[in-house]
Amino acid sequence: MAKMKKVLAIAMAAAMGMSMLAGCGGQGKDDVTEATSQAETSEAATSEEKTEEAASEEAEQEKTEVKAGDVLIDLNFDDNDTDECHTYSNGGQAVLGAENGELCLDITGTGSLDYANQIYYDGFELNQDCVYELSFDVHSTIERGIQYRLQINGGDYHAYVMDDITIGTETQHISNQFTMSEASDPAPRMCMNLGHFEGVGDDSVPHKVYFDNIKLTVVDASSAQSVEGIPDPKLVGINQMGYGKDAKKLATVTDRDAKSYEVKSVADDKVVSKGDVSGWDYDPAVGDKCAVIDFSDVKDQGTYKIVLDTGAESYEFPVGDGVYDDIYKASVLMFYDQRCGTELDSAIAGDFAHAACHTGTAIVYGSDVAKDVTGGWHDAGDYGRYVVPGAKAVQDLLLTYEDSEYAAKDDAIGIPESGNGVPDVLDEVRYELDWMLKMQDETSGGVYHKVTGEVFPEMVAAVEETAQMILSPISNTATGDFAAVMAKASVVYRKYDAAFADSCLAAAQKAWKYLEQHQGDAGFKNVGSIVTGEYPDSNDSDEYLWAAAELYIATGDESYNDYVKTAIEGSVKYGLGWADVGYYGIYDYCVNVKDCAAEKEILKKGADKLVDNYAGSGFGSTTGGSYVWGSNMVVADNGILLLMASKVLGDDSYVDYAADQLNYILGRNAVSYCYVTGYGSQTPENPHHRPSEALGKAMPGMLVGGADGNLEDPYAKAVLAKIPKERCYVDNAQSYSCNEVTIYWNSPLVYLLRTSSSKYLRICNYN
Repeated sequence: MAKMKKVLAIAMAAAMGMSMLAGCGGQGKDDVTEATSQAETSEAATSEEKTEEAASEEAEQEKTEVKAGDVLIDLNFDDNDTDECHTYSNGGQAVLGAENGELCLDITGTGSLDYANQIYYDGFELNQDCVYELSFDVHSTIERGIQYRLQINGGDYHAYVMDDITIGTETQHISNQFTMSEASDPAPRMCMNLGHFEGVGDDSVPHKVYFDNIKLTVVDASSAQSVEGIPDPKLVGINQMGYGKDAKKLATVTDRDAKSYEVKSVADDKVVSKGDVSGWDYDPAVGDKCAVIDFSDVKDQGTYKIVLDTGAESYEFPVGDGVYDDIYKASVLMFYDQRCGTELDSAIAGDFAHAACHTGTAIVYGSDVAKDVTGGWHDAGDYGRYVVPGAKAVQDLLLTYEDSEYAAKDDAIGIPESGNGVPDVLDEVRYELDWMLKMQDETSGGVYHKVTGEVFPEMVAAVEETAQMILSPISNTATGDFAAVMAKASVVYRKYDAAFADSCLAAAQKAWKYLEQHQGDAGFKNVGSIVTGEYPDSNDSDEYLWAAAELYIATGDESYNDYVKTAIEGSVKYGLGWADVGYYGIYDYCVNVKDCAAEKEILKKGADKLVDNYAGSGFGSTTGGSYVWGSNMVVADNGILLLMASKVLGDDSYVDYAADQLNYILGRNAVSYCYVTGYGSQTPENPHHRPSEALGKAMPGMLVGGADGNLEDPYAKAVLAKIPKERCYVDNAQSYSCNEVTIYWNSPLVYLLRTSSSKYLRICNYN
């Protein structure tokens, strides 16, 4: 049975079924009945607060010092269970189980790599300068080589200790004593590599390998170093990028001893505003009481900080015009830095410049057909290119052009196309659209879901991923999203390039014909041995709605309008993510079609729900206390929806709520991070992003995923256990669920940076 002892610093949890190389992907509090009295409601809230505080105290009590004799891994398999051991495959074929009280890997293919088959185990930590002993028993039905290792679970996956050994039919007891010489790691991984090993027997034949009595024991902890904890947040949370002169300015205080505050000019220490700290409310997602202060009376240009009567201070922040200019430019240039299939100019990309990557043809899955699908944007921390999330990113950027007077004129961001008379945001989007056109099947009109290798690449630069690219099968969601953005592009680009606009519209109409013939098709799933990002979605009603709405706007064909009117009477998934896209169609329909009362009501209902959520948040978030993988996208998308409602309904009251979603992203949050790399006083430095990891520095202008209360990677499980949801963020490349980046997280950020003030809003109506 598995036994695991909690040691130094953090309550740990065994990781469940994670891949060795992580990829992209991914709610709420019970209502109190109307019969509950005010006193009972207050009592319930107090009880919840005490429960949260008790959990925090319990977590603190579990922080114990590592000591000699501690057994960190203790696995035997007497009950014929795999005891939280899991497998990773990269070209191998094997099944993990247990036989006769031993862990057994039944191998039918060893692939070409030593880690083509791998058994792994998570849920322990290694402390610097501590001495350990790793031991286990092993035998096989054949003579062969294996490699055991304790390794970092991310980045280059290098080993802290490892050895290659030869095993056979006789049981061997393996023991290795070592000193952890690197920085303490709260979430390493134990691995047994069982792929192909040259020169040691014939491992190509089917065989089995058995393990038992796997132990990791502390031998000498006298010099052991502590695991570095996550940084404490500021007691005063503000937007670290600053505020416009006339913007509403809110800060959140979590210092319960504070009674008053002062806003001081950094230049001369002059007090420019002051007030009381009051109105405390408990926020379960934060695990603390919060008070909100309003210093909107500070309007003069300058740099300021907020100082509490307890001495606690905020980070410094500017007030003035153009406070978002630099970060907006960087957030757009992120898309240039993610370009695939072209040389990146060092004058623009800096250290992230590289030669053209992924220039070969891709093979259509299940055939020998080769197709040119070069170009487009790398999706996220890996180098795959995916139509579904790419379409969301395209739509957000096209809306930025349409809804921002600034973006509609900006032709000087600094991409190669700058100065050509076309707004740069449209030039950048066209790079993706040109690739998407290649992803359409010429015969059927359907659109291939993605182009990737079979597996995620190592942590290497783009030009070093040389695996054969494969076109995964056509999907309805990819085809629907494609039809929508191509129809929209045909409208947006017509004034700049009529021939391109015509080609986009023809492609959209061809895709719609495919959709008409394939209603009811199953949602996309990975096929064969492909394990890259799946982006599954079994409900395509929203993709159909969005496509029909954009095609109606582009063509005026009433058959598309009839589809929209029928669809909204049914069940549609409304959202602004990669999976639920219905609001995109509804918004554009409202902007361009006069008969839209029902569609306006859909937007209003969604926006009003977000306003309700806002009331329960200490930091101005509208997530309703739910923080999931990519929560920063949710926050940013909510900001877009609020602005959509403001513009369509003519209600400016939504604008301040939307602005606070951007304030949250830029630093007014429970962990005091400006979540955009390279910006703010506290910024992510270790994103899960292959180019950044390969260079050892973060690409600037990337929005990381943010707080994930579900703890969806081993590192997060190790260091964030029992922490309130909104505080579940760690700046570490191993934490892909908190710290990965994607083009479709950056795209709503771009939109908010140029539209979150009514000063910049416009509505572009093509009718």
